[in-house]
Amino acid sequence: MSLGLVVFAYLVAGCSKLDELDETPNLKSLEDGFRTSALVGYCTSLMVSAFKGETLPPNASFSVSNKPGFSGAGTLTLQATKTNPIPFNSNVGKITIVGLWDGQKSGVVSIILADFDVIASQFQFRGMHTLPFTEKNGKIEALYAKQDIVIGEGSDTLLNLSLTNPQFNTEINRLNSPQPTDVFIAASQNVWFLSIDRKNTSSPSDDSYSVSGGGQIAEVRNSSGGVLYHAMINTQFAPATCANNPTSGTAFIQNIQAGATIDLGNIVIEFRSTCDGRAKVIVATGKYIGSNGRDIILNWN
Repeated sequence: MSLGLVVFAYLVAGCSKLDELDETPNLKSLEDGFRTSALVGYCTSLMVSAFKGETLPPNASFSVSNKPGFSGAGTLTLQATKTNPIPFNSNVGKITIVGLWDGQKSGVVSIILADFDVIASQFQFRGMHTLPFTEKNGKIEALYAKQDIVIGEGSDTLLNLSLTNPQFNTEINRLNSPQPTDVFIAASQNVWFLSIDRKNTSSPSDDSYSVSGGGQIAEVRNSSGGVLYHAMINTQFAPATCANNPTSGTAFIQNIQAGATIDLGNIVIEFRSTCDGRAKVIVATGKYIGSNGRDIILNWN
């Protein structure tokens, strides 16, 4: 082989290696976690309004029921429309929220998604089992875990939220779990913590949210065969102020080789208040190293 051909072969191989290190980050896992958190926060805020007898938006109605041992119980029906959308989701459809209330500050809800699509996926996201919440320091604290998420069949059982008082208390005690402050820990926990600031109003339209946690809502694979995980730490968003992106906080994407524990690459993203639908990559490794310092487009509105 001539020297020219050898040099050419090395150049081609080098370019191929460089391409492998400049893979466009796949944000699907992070987007799923963010959109689901926005849904849970919005539905929880509405249910608190319903239990307190506050005015509901025109696309929501509440039916009171009787559950022995609880001060409040009922079913809230929500019709997401173009004029009354779920934050960071333009899809339309029916959502049903079933809840129990202790009459003071705490409750448990289940969310049933009829024809409303949260995470555009091959998996059928049907709803969420018991999600605890409590009011603390003027805000609503809530959480959900992957074990609560119903993918595929089984949503018919969500309409019957039947808990004993000890079971109810066990759900509320989940809120005492420590919140993650490290992205690697959050990505492996499959738990999302929410804080909802209702701004002293009954309208969910002016609520602001903060979420910390991560893992997978539904399995997302990268084009290179890796399995994607995500995390969010103190990720804050207020749809009334900015409907394009979170305005502060940190997010994380981890690409793990399927069937192994090999880290193919990860990125750390910083959200900002410019409300331009973008975020800043502050650290990138492995396949994503070419993204260091770049802006990425979110398209979450």
